Amino acid sequence: MEPFGAGAVGFAASSNLAVGTERMLVAITNDSGARLPSPDIPITLEVWLDGRDFQRQIIDGTFMWAIPNVSGLYRGTVEFDTAGTWYVSVTPQGGAPLAAFPVTVYEEPFTPAVGDPAPRSETLTSADAPIEEISSDFDPDPAFYEMSVAEAVTSGRPSVIAFATPRFCTTGICQPTLDLLRDLSPSYPAVNFLHVEVFTNINDPENIVLAPAVEEWGLPTEPWVFVVGAEGLILGRFEGLVTPEELTALLG
Repeated sequence: MEPFGAGAVGFAASSNLAVGTERMLVAITNDSGARLPSPDIPITLEVWLDGRDFQRQIIDGTFMWAIPNVSGLYRGTVEFDTAGTWYVSVTPQGGAPLAAFPVTVYEEPFTPAVGDPAPRSETLTSADAPIEEISSDFDPDPAFYEMSVAEAVTSGRPSVIAFATPRFCTTGICQPTLDLLRDLSPSYPAVNFLHVEVFTNINDPENIVLAPAVEEWGLPTEPWVFVVGAEGLILGRFEGLVTPEELTALLG
């Protein structure tokens, strides 16, 4: 019997992979399209460049809950040495490999890369409008709206910046991401924590508009979380899902 059941398939849950060391997310679904929460099934990832299948990276996948006890993803750290089409195969412990799937690796990421200066976006704060007009978080922390991105990344303090839209989220991960940051922030009083709503005009759902900062940061999906150092440089970029351990490793 296959660990994930008959008809299980894997696919990339990362949309913006680029040459270099990348954190790649992989989802597993069943034959009806439902994502499988399987923290008890270890997996191995095999990754290779199209036409170079004789040279494969073998990587242990780490399970992460996306929505606690509902759905999850696996992550692996991959070295991409050239742009192009790469292939990924998932093998569950005790089972046969799932069908390989392609991923596109770009020469440069769409978003700011690790080491790049963080864009100094003039985002809205609670001084500009009530929080309910600038955030779709169902339980917003007022402290997350006291500074603009421009103020945060030039403050001389580290910053954690989340681009998320709980009310309009297509991945279902936006609210859990903000919940995680809200729980983590009291442990880091010297760090700026910000939520940037992906859309403006959120109180008119038929006429929402992509926020300028989302375009300035080149974000193709939501949510995204960036860790910015005290000097205003990107220390970490996380698409879709981030764990407390990944953030604390950067925040110290």
